[in-house]
Amino acid sequence: MPKKVLILFFLGLQIFCVANLLCAFQANPYVHEEYWSSINHYLLPQDHPIKPLLDAIFSASRATATESTLLEAGFEIIAHMPRSFVIVARHPAIPGYVFKLYLDEELRCKDNIPNYVWLTRRCVGAERIRNLIKDKKLRYFEVPDKWLYLFPLELEPYGSNPQPLLLIATDMELQSDAVTQYAWRSMIKKKHLRELYAVLKRGYGSTGLDGNVPFTKHQKFAFTDTEHPIRVHNLRRIKPHLSKEMWEYWKELID
Repeated sequence: MPKKVLILFFLGLQIFCVANLLCAFQANPYVHEEYWSSINHYLLPQDHPIKPLLDAIFSASRATATESTLLEAGFEIIAHMPRSFVIVARHPAIPGYVFKLYLDEELRCKDNIPNYVWLTRRCVGAERIRNLIKDKKLRYFEVPDKWLYLFPLELEPYGSNPQPLLLIATDMELQSDAVTQYAWRSMIKKKHLRELYAVLKRGYGSTGLDGNVPFTKHQKFAFTDTEHPIRVHNLRRIKPHLSKEMWEYWKELID
C-alpha cells in the first residue's frame, strides 16, 4: 500500500476514534467538556475482567441513587469520608477491589468542584506516585492502581446532582489503624524515611501518615490518599507519627 494511502488511513482512524470519544461524552450531560480527555485517560479498559460485572450491576438499577439502592445492589459500605463526602465500598462479587463514589442524592461538592473531578484527580495522583516509585526503584512504598468507570446512560438518573462515574482501586489489603500506628513509630528505619522524603518533597502523597499512608499485609506502606496530585507539604507535620530517633533523622533530611 502506498505510503500516502497509509498516512491517510491512520489519520482517518484517529479522527474516527476521537469522534467516537466525543460522542460518548456528549451523550453524558453530566460531564463538562473540559474534563473529557482526563477522564478518558483513566477509564477502565474495555477488556478488564471486572468490566462485565460492573456493566451488569449498573445496568440493572441506578445503584448510586441513594445509600439504600447502593446496598440493594450488593455493595458493602466501608466508610463515609466527612471531608470529601465520598463513600468507600466493596462488592462481594468483585473481590480485590474497592470503590469510591458519590451518591446522586449527595448535593455537596468540595470547594465547589464537581465530585467526578475529585475522583479523576485521585487517578492522577496515583499515577504520579506509581511512576516515581518505578523511576526511583522505591522498595517500601506502593500505591493502588486506579481507574474510572462511567455509568451506563440507559437508566434514568436520580436527583438533581446525578453522578457520571465512580473510582475503582486495587485493594491494598491494609492493616488495622493500630498496626499502622505501631509500624510508623516502631518499624521505621532511615531507609524508609529516605524513600518517604523522595515522594513528599515532590508534593505527592500526604503527611497524614497514620490515616493516609497505612501499612499493608505486603509489609509496605501504601499511598491511599491521592486526591491532591501535587501540593506544598509542611514536612514537619509528620513528627507525631515517628519515634524520637527517626524524627531527628527526618529533620536532617528536610533541613
